[in-house]
Order: sequence, then C-alpha cells, then structure tokens
Amino acid sequence: MRILIILILICVQSLTAQEVRGIVYESDERVSDFKIANLNSGISSTTNQEGYFSIPSDLGDTLVFNSIQFEQQLLIVEKNHLQATLVIELKKIVNLLDQVNISSSSKAFDVKTANKELKETFQTDLEKNWFIYYPPNPKGNLLASIIPGNKKSIPKKSEIRIIHLSDYVELFASDDTLNCEYLKNSLGIPENRCNLFFDYLESKSLNYELLDPSRRLDLIQKIYEASEEYIVMQESK
Repeated sequence: MRILIILILICVQSLTAQEVRGIVYESDERVSDFKIANLNSGISSTTNQEGYFSIPSDLGDTLVFNSIQFEQQLLIVEKNHLQATLVIELKKIVNLLDQVNISSSSKAFDVKTANKELKETFQTDLEKNWFIYYPPNPKGNLLASIIPGNKKSIPKKSEIRIIHLSDYVELFASDDTLNCEYLKNSLGIPENRCNLFFDYLESKSLNYELLDPSRRLDLIQKIYEASEEYIVMQESK
C-alpha cells in the first residue's frame, strides 16, 4: 500500500510540473552558458550552446537573469510565460568613470567617515537589490513577503493557444507567399536575421487562430507591424 501511494504522488507531481522556456540573446547573437535562477525554489539553470533554457517554475515565482557583464533582469512568472517561448534580450553594463584629480597633498584616513560612507552605500544597494537580502517566500510570489497588500487574487484567464516558434518555421518553409524572400524584399528583414525575427514573433504571443486561412490578412498585418517594431529595435542598438 505504501508503494502504491508513493507511485500515485510521483505521477501527480509529474503532471503538475511546469517550466519556463526561452532564448537569451545579446544584439544579434544568442548567449550560451548564461545563468537563470528561480529565487523561490532555489533552482538554477543555464542556457545551452544555442541560447535556449528551461527552468521549473510556478505562477508567481521570481526568475532572475544576472551576470557581471549585463544589466540584471527580473521576471515574475505569469500564466502566459508558461505557454510560450520567451525571448530575453540582454543589455551590457557600461561603466562611466568620473574624472579623477590627482593631488600631491594626502589626507589622513578617517575611520568614522569611511564607516558612514560604507553604511550609505549598503543602504542604497539594499533599496535597489532588495531580493538579495530578503529570503524568498516558498509559498508564492517573492514580492508578497515584502510589499504589503500584494495578496489580491488573480482573475482566471481563458485558455488561449498562441503561435509558437515551430509554427512560424513550418509556415515560412511551406507557404508560397510568406517565406524568407517576403521577409527580405517586402519587410526589410535581413536574411541572416530571419530566425531571430521568428523568435521576436513568438514573443508577441499571437493567437493561433490567425493561422486559419480565413484570417490570412489579419496574420499578414500582425507580421508587418511586428517587423516595423523589430527593425526600430535593431536600429536603436
């Protein structure tokens, strides 16, 4: 009987397991061996050679994308994050140093002043990176243990199927009109960036119903709007 109960619990746990999947890239290149951590469960993961990652997550979990080379990003897991492949764009940290004036005169080291400056620096960092200093809340959203009044119930959303990366790849490989030539000649997407544009399209979470032949014009309009946003984003880098 004990063995049967254990087997049932394992099956239930496997059925309810959820994960967040995505791609991490910087500029036009995908980033491999980049670390992602779930602050609620303590689980971490890294991207593979193609920039893909997956990490077990539940609704309300806090994921942190952190590296000494890039700006830190936080993601509070929502329902749509568990249904799509996310596209995470990294931004490099630019250190701007103030001008240093060198003087021949020296000043005696003041312990009290140094301790005061250290305390102020710590307080500033605590306000900016509070999640490092506070333990995660294992029962839900990390913010719920810190921010008062963050316990409102989340309204249930109806199930909506979205167009995934594999759907776009299949569509542009088999369609007579919507293909890489269309992206290049009509939308201005360089041929070497077609795959990255597919990643960007997936991040838009377009409704799967747009693939129906009766919604053809709506789909083309959405792809056109996304291409304009993508080109502006690339030119601003």
